[in-house]
Amino acid sequence: MDDAAVFPPGNAPVPRAWEEHLRLRRGGYADLLGPLLVGTGHAAQLGQAAAGAELAEPVAVAVISRPGTAVEDLLDAADLLRDVAAVQVVTVETALDPAGSWRRALSLGVPVAVEVDRDRTQLPRSLDEVATARSDGQGTVVLAKLRTQATPQRPVPSPSELAAFLLGADARHLPVKLTGGLHHAVARRDDDGRTLDRHGVLNVLAALAAVDAGATSWPSSGLWRRRTRTAWSTRSPGSTSRRWPGSGAASGPSAAAA
Repeated sequence: MDDAAVFPPGNAPVPRAWEEHLRLRRGGYADLLGPLLVGTGHAAQLGQAAAGAELAEPVAVAVISRPGTAVEDLLDAADLLRDVAAVQVVTVETALDPAGSWRRALSLGVPVAVEVDRDRTQLPRSLDEVATARSDGQGTVVLAKLRTQATPQRPVPSPSELAAFLLGADARHLPVKLTGGLHHAVARRDDDGRTLDRHGVLNVLAALAAVDAGATSWPSSGLWRRRTRTAWSTRSPGSTSRRWPGSGAASGPSAAAA
């Protein structure tokens, strides 16, 4: 689970996100904690916050480029942070663009997560483009990325849209990343009881497990409809539960990677 404290809904100032991330790295969830995510526009602030930090090993950082951001900005941000001893850029994220300029991110030599168009008519072509780049990337890991939250242009993707993405990526042997909107353990619906408001982390993990087990289609009911913790209770005798230490900007990761 990546630490997206600087992104909505946390919107933490970068210095605070940095300190909270260091605290989490020392806590009981260190084994579950992914890189600290930072947008291209916040790279300089992160560099300043991390300057002079004396750590046993550098902090893993992912540089995020939102759709519409020039790939040059992503490359510049990654280069800036590579000069900061306390951090290590371990991955970058970008989005497909008509000119294909996103491919320049492959030159950084770290895994690249590429946000695809979720439109059903465009999704196969988008996944094909990512898969082609992966095979041509000279060993660079390339992931297909899907945004699971609403945007000004589109509502939250439906379970069938998310399933189409997961199945399409699996058919092309693409690793995936899901980002945005995964703020709850289980799926939630809004007040009218009809529209899926939030996908749940457990629902998504179950879907990934089903795909990994060989599923080639996904029903509209079943795992997607489980919306209570009781329905997901699978604790074995003697098991222990852990709770995310919810305080401050890093109260929980808002992006899930698989």
